[in-house]
Amino acid sequence: MARDHSKEPIPGKVILIAVLAGFSGLLYGYDSGAISGALPLLIDQMGLNVGEQGLITSLLLWGALPSIIGATLAARRFDRRHLLIVAAIIFLIGSLACAIAPNPVVLGAARFFLGLGVGIANMFGLIYLSELSPTRIRGLLTGLYQLAVNFGILAAYIVGDAFQTSGRWEWILGIGALPALIFLIGMVLAPASPRWLITRSRDDDARKVLSSLRGTEEIARLEFNDIKASLAQQEGGIGMVMHSARRPMIVLLILTFFQVFTGINAVVYYAPIIFAESGMGADAGAYANYGVGIALVASTAIALPIIDKLGRVRLLAISMIGQTIAMIGLWLLPDAGWISIFAIFVYTFAFGIGMGPVFWLLVPEVLPLSIRAIGTGIITFAQYLFNAIFSWAFPVALDAMGSTVFFIFALLSAAALWFVLARVPETSNKSLEEIEAYWRSERAAKHPQSSIQN
Repeated sequence: MARDHSKEPIPGKVILIAVLAGFSGLLYGYDSGAISGALPLLIDQMGLNVGEQGLITSLLLWGALPSIIGATLAARRFDRRHLLIVAAIIFLIGSLACAIAPNPVVLGAARFFLGLGVGIANMFGLIYLSELSPTRIRGLLTGLYQLAVNFGILAAYIVGDAFQTSGRWEWILGIGALPALIFLIGMVLAPASPRWLITRSRDDDARKVLSSLRGTEEIARLEFNDIKASLAQQEGGIGMVMHSARRPMIVLLILTFFQVFTGINAVVYYAPIIFAESGMGADAGAYANYGVGIALVASTAIALPIIDKLGRVRLLAISMIGQTIAMIGLWLLPDAGWISIFAIFVYTFAFGIGMGPVFWLLVPEVLPLSIRAIGTGIITFAQYLFNAIFSWAFPVALDAMGSTVFFIFALLSAAALWFVLARVPETSNKSLEEIEAYWRSERAAKHPQSSIQN
């Protein structure tokens, strides 16, 4: 029988660790958003053509792919925290390398190197947060990661706007070294994941970490026993991913496709390019960027306190409805000045309240513990592969198809709405072990669209 998690205490140490781990998301957001402000300056100073713009932008994402594979293989031996420390070092060095790049080739190489840290941080930052979070606020704390991503994007837009007049793209790309240093220090001081410790037979260490994070010895003991029991029922490895974990993997892979190809990176990376011919003048791109950044932060901040109460599926459905309507508006009125910018704001707000935070919350939630690292690795790899392809191709597609690309995004958003309502299970207010039990049940095999029951 499932326990009632609604009244379990929340030690302040948990919040502090969540904030520190959230710097992994902030860095990803900053390094993703920084290229939006730097790109117009790079076009002027380095003469980048349309293909080169897409390549420079997407190299951050291409760089994430090999690191995801390497980190997934290393996860069985090394703690999530150790891998995040490696990511912090890469962020620090990569940001500085981007700042001193003398030409597009070196800049591209630095962006690719920076992507190595992005892949590790985005994957294991989420796993680490989900495994340290108490059940009743797991959605809130894991959602902090997406809020940090969006805050990083907004910060990048603000910095980018500040340096437009001076033309110093080097500062736009290099300032990311400062949060990287804070992230590095935070991860050195943070504790190991108790679930990872148990997989390494370090039970005493796991009990100590749980006791410090759960407020009472009784809650820590119960959770320790749940984790042990869950591990005893499973066989980890790629075999489980392909067989007993096939259903959650299919759900996550399809959601991954929809998260990327409904268009979010088009507005995050290329808002100034989209609005360059809008008739609003040279500041149109800056207005669009601020609209995107503010919408992402505001919507995610609104989602966090309700993500565990309203539920994952309902927020995803609301998100897809908003995205569909906004993209239809942008398709019909692509050059309507402030109306077009408002459509971008609505689209981004809809993404930030649902598909953004809920998707990355679901990834570590629905995957069984014994294959959580490798499963998250597969999903993260797929997400970055899709992102890299999308980011590379979008400038060319926009140039060739015009506003028709926004109609395609609207159709895909509508398809995502159907899939969410038909196939995504509700996981709010369930422990990670209870969610695993759901996927093992016969009911899950017969009715994959149903909600998880106690």
